[in-house]
Amino acid sequence: MTKLEYDSGSLRVENKRGLCWQVDKAPKPDFSFAFDAVSVNDEHALRRVGTSVHALADTELEEVKSFVERLQPPAKTTLQKQVVMDLRAFAHGLINSVVTPLEYDGLLDVMITGRQDSTDLYAEEARRVLTYVDAVWNAYHGLAAQILNTPEAQLRSAREYAEQMPFPPELEHFSNVVPENLFHGPRNPD
Repeated sequence: MTKLEYDSGSLRVENKRGLCWQVDKAPKPDFSFAFDAVSVNDEHALRRVGTSVHALADTELEEVKSFVERLQPPAKTTLQKQVVMDLRAFAHGLINSVVTPLEYDGLLDVMITGRQDSTDLYAEEARRVLTYVDAVWNAYHGLAAQILNTPEAQLRSAREYAEQMPFPPELEHFSNVVPENLFHGPRNPD
C-alpha cells in the first residue's frame, strides 16, 4: 500500500517498495478534487477542505496512488539507508532502555561515572553499562555495513536486522555491584 500525507506544503510519502521520504515546501499536488490536506494509508483515505473532512472516492484514491507511483524519491534516498537509520534509532532505544532506568542523565554521565580510576560508588555499574553500549554499537556498525552492501531485492526488514542486536540483560546485571572494599572493614594504619 502506498501512503501519502500532504498538508500546508509538507509532503510525506511511502511508496510500494516501503521507501519513505518527506519534502518540506512541496507544491500542492495537482489532483482533480478539491483539498487543503490529504491523508492516505492502510486505515483511511481522507481529504480535508477547510474544516470538513471527506472520505476519498475510489477514483480519487486511484489518482493519489498513481501520483505516488510517479514520484521519485530525493537523490541519495535508498531503502538501504532507510533501514540503517531505523536500526540506528533502535540502537539508541536499546541503550536508553538501560541508561534511563539506572537513573543516569545520559551517556556522558555514564562515561564520567565509569571513567578509569573513578572512586564513584557506581563506577563498576557504569563500566558494565559502557560494555553493553559498546556491544550495541559494534553490532549496529556491522549490520549497517552489511545492509548498505545488500542489493535491495535481498534486503530484509529493519525488524529482522534489529533481532540480531544484543538485547539488554536484566537491570540487575548492571546494578548488583557492591564494591569489594566495603566488606573488608576499616583499614589498619599499620
